[in-house]
Amino acid sequence: MSVSPKVIAVLACVLAGGLHAQAPSSSPTQAPAPQGQYIDGVIANVAGKIILYSDLASRLEQARQGGEKITDSLACSDLEDLLYQQLLLEQARIDSVVPDENQIAQELDRRIAYFEQQIGGRDKLEKFYGKSVTEIKADFHDQVADQLLSQQMQQKITGDAQVTPKEVEQFFNAIPKDSLPFINAGVEYARISIYATPTADEDRHVKNKLEEYRDAIVKGEKDFCTVAILYSEDPGSASQCGELGMVPQGVMVPEFDAVAMSLKDGEISPVFKTKFGYHVMEMIDRKGEEYNARHILLIPKVSLADQQDAKQRLDSLMTAVRDGKVDFSKVATEDNDDDDTKGTNGVVIDPNSNSPHWAIGDLDQKAFLVIDKLKVGEISEAQAFEDPDGKKGYRVYRLLKHTDPHRMDLVEDYPLVHTATENKLRQRSVDKWVREKLSGTYVKIIPDYEGCTFEHPWITPAAH
Repeated sequence: MSVSPKVIAVLACVLAGGLHAQAPSSSPTQAPAPQGQYIDGVIANVAGKIILYSDLASRLEQARQGGEKITDSLACSDLEDLLYQQLLLEQARIDSVVPDENQIAQELDRRIAYFEQQIGGRDKLEKFYGKSVTEIKADFHDQVADQLLSQQMQQKITGDAQVTPKEVEQFFNAIPKDSLPFINAGVEYARISIYATPTADEDRHVKNKLEEYRDAIVKGEKDFCTVAILYSEDPGSASQCGELGMVPQGVMVPEFDAVAMSLKDGEISPVFKTKFGYHVMEMIDRKGEEYNARHILLIPKVSLADQQDAKQRLDSLMTAVRDGKVDFSKVATEDNDDDDTKGTNGVVIDPNSNSPHWAIGDLDQKAFLVIDKLKVGEISEAQAFEDPDGKKGYRVYRLLKHTDPHRMDLVEDYPLVHTATENKLRQRSVDKWVREKLSGTYVKIIPDYEGCTFEHPWITPAAH
């Protein structure tokens, strides 16, 4: 498998210096035909939707940062994935499938929380991008919408892939013994979290304070911009008079969008509450499903006493579990504030493999330091934590399973083998679907990539 030398040259330039690198040569030793600056270019066209060099370069840069070597094979593989995503989106358009804005908002919140955790907080994230979190979400909105649409279409194609234990066994036995993958040391664990919550008095005090600000603004006694700069607790917008900039519906949490969609230009909302705190909003400009608004945010504070109450509540629940009075999974379902584990009986799922099995090296450092000291079945002491958005609380961990490094085993690694079998079944469905759709879909790929060996017939004699 190989691609034109020009391709890797272009990608190397893009990765090294952005989209304004020198134009690549047509061969490793020849000078480029057109001199000047390379801006960007079209790699492929799927039903009128184009794929750019920069799209592929971005994926390869992520791979490079993850420690992978940039090769012809990787470039071809990533290009095929981009082609497949565009084919899914085209079918979504044909089938009139639309993204769920609530899902988009949740995914944006999840990604922002992850970015904040990785970079060290919201302030550092905003400084890194040179934008507020609201603007960052707006930038990512369409990308996330397309990814969720692709996932919806993928689900329609593969359906609910169900395999029997016999099929799992047959899949495992078909793998040559010397080709069985090596499984690193890993764990399965559960987590229960309890958030500290402000007292009713604190909640009422904050709401009343914002009501006072709103009344003064409506009466003309105070200026919205001045109040936002002095008192708003949204670090991304306070210094901008509370202004968020033009954002599409779905970027903000649903309660915020609902208020925005109810306001006319220049109108000021009543005080309302979201998971972030209490807000008052002034609509600046609304165009269809996009709007630009100012807002003032006040956040009810949790005290040390509130945090201690959360710890005592969690300690009490775990005492009942350890004494056999209540099952851990029951507490994880009914009393757990952790959205990620509430629906899984407390079990933490690895999002990359969609499996409860975690390789030791993939664990969050704080979780590892606690889990590494536990015996199977043991529950940790309550650990203080703080989310990237500032919410504080306590959580406990329970070690469910620990495995040493080994060759894959059907019994010990049954969940992994089961997942691999399902993935093979899904892949067969995808292969069949792609071949059917390509027979009636326009696809054009530039000659530089004719040397790629794709899994599917993207390049056909009719395409030349």
